[in-house]
Amino acid sequence: MKISWKFVAILSLSIALLPSPALANGGSALLWTGIIHLFIGNSVIGYIEGGMLSKWFHVPRGKATSILIIANYASAWGGMLLLAVVLSSNSMITIENIHNWLYIFWTIAFLFTLIIEYPFFSFLVRKQQNSWQTSVKATIIIHGISYFFLFGWYALTSYNSMLNQLDIVSAAQLQPKEEYVMYFINSEGNQAVRSNLQGKDQETIELSEFQAFVPEEVSNFGPVPQPNENTNWQYYLGMLSPAGGIAGYHKSENLSLKLNLETPLASWRVSHATHLEGDFVVFQLGDDQICILHPEQRKMALIARGSKPIVVKAQS
Repeated sequence: MKISWKFVAILSLSIALLPSPALANGGSALLWTGIIHLFIGNSVIGYIEGGMLSKWFHVPRGKATSILIIANYASAWGGMLLLAVVLSSNSMITIENIHNWLYIFWTIAFLFTLIIEYPFFSFLVRKQQNSWQTSVKATIIIHGISYFFLFGWYALTSYNSMLNQLDIVSAAQLQPKEEYVMYFINSEGNQAVRSNLQGKDQETIELSEFQAFVPEEVSNFGPVPQPNENTNWQYYLGMLSPAGGIAGYHKSENLSLKLNLETPLASWRVSHATHLEGDFVVFQLGDDQICILHPEQRKMALIARGSKPIVVKAQS
């Protein structure tokens, strides 16, 4: 079968326009869910909505289906996609509040859909008595049903074990017995910073001092090097945990933990991990969140906003 170059160009452009978090995990289930929704799913949704509008509000089936397919493509590309791009770059969204932002995202996306598609419904029922009330009623009822299934469609391919399996606490509640110093690059990427593992006592340092602590190999994929003593867990990044997350295994107790986060709003990979004594692990989440985790406590905390964390034992 010959593939049109126009189709390839349009597909490439569309993937490029997808929210940047989804692109971070190219080929992931969520990425393909979004592509299927944008290119094929809107036709299916429009067909089903056209059937509901025809049956419940007495609009000709063929006319309702063709117009509502167009309406769904307009709302998906013009509303939900734009919303995802705008919100996903919001620096206010962190692991501490992502739960609330996900509710906000889906609520605004639903309202966007109602606003964008209402004129199409209004046009289809314009000749009916009390057409204004009928169009409002039809838009809300039909989209309430379709959004229920659309939400489930994305939920099936999203990863949110970091939210479901962990308690997000303050950094002060999640500290190892040993004293450590953390070095990292600030959110703007122009300064090196030194702090403790609570993210406090921050002070700016020279980049040369930061570079002196950079290890030869950075743990962004595969096993995370273990300390020499007082550890029971082995951590892995990426390859054993979907969506670029972190996996942990306690072989003697036969325990395991796989943590990740990939949603239509935010997709944050785990990188730059350091395994500390007592089985604490510090890592970068997404672009600029530095977090600490303890698997047996099932707790995780945001230490600071920044990147490339390096953790070393404090000098006695």
